[in-house]
Amino acid sequence: MSIPIVLDKSTFQGLNYEDIIELHKYYIVNITPLLVSEILGDLAKEEKKGKKAPKDQVTDLAKKMFPYNAYVNMDFRVLVEKSLTGEFTNADNRPFLNAKKSINTPTKKGLTFVETPEELSIKRWKKGEFDTMDEIISEVWRTESMDKNAVEGFKAKFDHLKDIKIKDHKPSNEEKFQALKERLQERLYVELEPEETLNLVMDYFKVNSNLRDNIQARWKNESHPNLENLASYAMYCYEVVCLYHIGINNSLCGKRLTNLLDLEYLFYAPFARVFSTNDKFLKNLFFAVQPADTFFVTLQELKDDFQKFRAVNDEVNVFDEPPVKDSETYLIWDKVFNLELTRKLKPSADELKRKEAELEEILKIAESGTEGKFEGEADFVVKEMFMSPDDPCPCKSGKPLKDCHFPKP
Repeated sequence: MSIPIVLDKSTFQGLNYEDIIELHKYYIVNITPLLVSEILGDLAKEEKKGKKAPKDQVTDLAKKMFPYNAYVNMDFRVLVEKSLTGEFTNADNRPFLNAKKSINTPTKKGLTFVETPEELSIKRWKKGEFDTMDEIISEVWRTESMDKNAVEGFKAKFDHLKDIKIKDHKPSNEEKFQALKERLQERLYVELEPEETLNLVMDYFKVNSNLRDNIQARWKNESHPNLENLASYAMYCYEVVCLYHIGINNSLCGKRLTNLLDLEYLFYAPFARVFSTNDKFLKNLFFAVQPADTFFVTLQELKDDFQKFRAVNDEVNVFDEPPVKDSETYLIWDKVFNLELTRKLKPSADELKRKEAELEEILKIAESGTEGKFEGEADFVVKEMFMSPDDPCPCKSGKPLKDCHFPKP
């Protein structure tokens, strides 16, 4: 068992190599395309005396991205369009991936996934290998993130919200944001015509012009449903950017150039049960947005947890759950899994043997290349990945693969 988590760059950088090993034991790391882009963006930094060269910094960060228990989420732009067209309906607090193919066993149905372009790039960066395209993308990323006109251009897209102001005295920023969120939702879903709001969403996210007529037709053909039901994820993302604009207008958010990029991390919060940032701006916006069924942990809480776990680790035992009850990670696990009940339902030796046989059957079919078709939810997924001998072993021992379960010649 593991729990999906989204980390922004501030948390990712704040966790050292040993912390990341513990992270992968108890969390499924949902790697956002934004995090990969931000790491590559460091390649275009100016070299400074006494500090590591930018290429070495990117290499060090890439080495902390382990392939095991980690997935690169589909880009939010694609998911916004799929939400509007009805192809994607619910995030379910888990990574959303692009499957290569579907496969069937006699009793189960599943999906296979291969390494994404981002994961293939990370593999190269770990070895200090960068190509011309990396350097171009990095330079473009750095240039866009330093565009001084970006915030003003952003604000210009929200004339329909500029009059939303705090009228009554609210003692805390959290209460101010909550009052503003209620006013925002009144504006989007009551005061504006649904078709007008739908067009605002499609304009902001630059939805493909070829899809716009289909999206409008879908709204009309489905008897003008509530927009939150029609495209819940797209509306969630639009509320995120709207709240940032309203926050600026009410002096609750700063105009720091990187804020526009950083808020995109919140677009991926619905694809995790836990969200973590060390950025005050993102933390405040997280609690204003309140992604459904997603817990918040700070960088320091994670570091404290992992320090406690390392103190009780040994070379013999591999823990099935967080080993220290006095930790945020344990508390979250208990809320999600009901650990007392989970222990009572622990599978028997015969059940484990049956599961192992099922796994072998699944792997054989996946390796054979045989495809199948099905409707509904998959019962299992198979991810193809390539691991370095220096990556931590998937058995969660914390040892490098080469010193643990690496196949012997």
